Amino acid sequence: MVNWHFVAHIMPRLLQACGVTLEISMAALVMATCLGLCIALARLSSVRAISLLAWGYVWILRGTPLLLQLFAVYYAVPQSGFRLDPWSAGILTLGLNSAAYFSEIFRAAIQSVPSGQAEAAAAVGLAPFQIMRRIVLPQALKPALPPYVGQAITLIKNSSLVSVIAVPDLMLTAQSIYSVTFKVTEVMVATGILYLAITTVLQIAQAWIERRLSYYTVR
Repeated sequence: MVNWHFVAHIMPRLLQACGVTLEISMAALVMATCLGLCIALARLSSVRAISLLAWGYVWILRGTPLLLQLFAVYYAVPQSGFRLDPWSAGILTLGLNSAAYFSEIFRAAIQSVPSGQAEAAAAVGLAPFQIMRRIVLPQALKPALPPYVGQAITLIKNSSLVSVIAVPDLMLTAQSIYSVTFKVTEVMVATGILYLAITTVLQIAQAWIERRLSYYTVR
């Protein structure tokens, strides 16, 4: 049986740590979104060298474990002269890793837009940047949204790995509580509830945005 009184007792401390998890996750999400879009555009570049470099980035980051990447950033990078605190290392690793996945989401969404529309825009004199910003990207938003939110949820769950480099996030705080109280079940239940609450909010936001996009599409 779960001792719900104990769960309520530890919840304020876990909520404080949840704020750390959200800060790291949101910072990494912004970084991953911007970098992922740049990589997606590089993958679609007609310059073969740029396209290959972007493909290599995605291949390496998607093909190696996130934990290995975290250790590489936190322990190996400082040997080259760049000092990183645990927070920076965690955000940087999560951002770099998720950018590889976001780039494939964005690339697929961009390629789903009929090429004839870009050709028509070019025919009336729009520059490539204008075509991408005004024609292609707005239409790519809707097909990109569901997998984007799914990957954002994965990023938040993966943020628990930063606990191994002593970032006081939700998971590390949970571990410190049950290592003293030995109430593993209660602590894990409370931690799971908080992670589920965060991801549920994202799913609700996704559904709301999809309804808004459908509304404007119909109009």
